[in-house]
Amino acid sequence: MPPVHPDPTEVIEAWIPHDARWQAQAREHARHGSERLRLYVTELVRDHRDGTRPISDDFDLRTLKTVVEDLRSGGLSDVDWRRVAQALTHPGLR
Repeated sequence: MPPVHPDPTEVIEAWIPHDARWQAQAREHARHGSERLRLYVTELVRDHRDGTRPISDDFDLRTLKTVVEDLRSGGLSDVDWRRVAQALTHPGLR
């Protein structure tokens, strides 16, 4: 039986709320809606940028690479950003 991989939404839900480097910014963006959150996380993962600050730390870049690998072929486009925003702003509702 092939290994079961989490869906892309589960990957982001498990990562961003618990990563101290980016969770505060992600929560702030989520308070302004799922589209703002999607843009923020996309910049982190795809562009290696936290707002206007480029991400160059090797540990941070390895973390982002692992997230991309966990997302599989659909990538960030398969994430349910409303669900992630809800997990960030109302963690007990899930």
